[in-house]
Amino acid sequence: MKKKLAELSTFDDELRHCADKRISLDLDDGVKVNYGKFGTLLAEKKKVTGKG
Repeated sequence: MKKKLAELSTFDDELRHCADKRISLDLDDGVKVNYGKFGTLLAEKKKVTGKG
């Protein structure tokens, strides 16, 4: 339970950081570009963007 709580706390910090940056999305950029703007928040980023 403590491990999950720590994981959620870390995710919350990262999410807050992205929200504070107010990342703008442009639908014309496509999924790869927009997906990459969210760092480690999204799962399987490497599969979508091709970058680690």
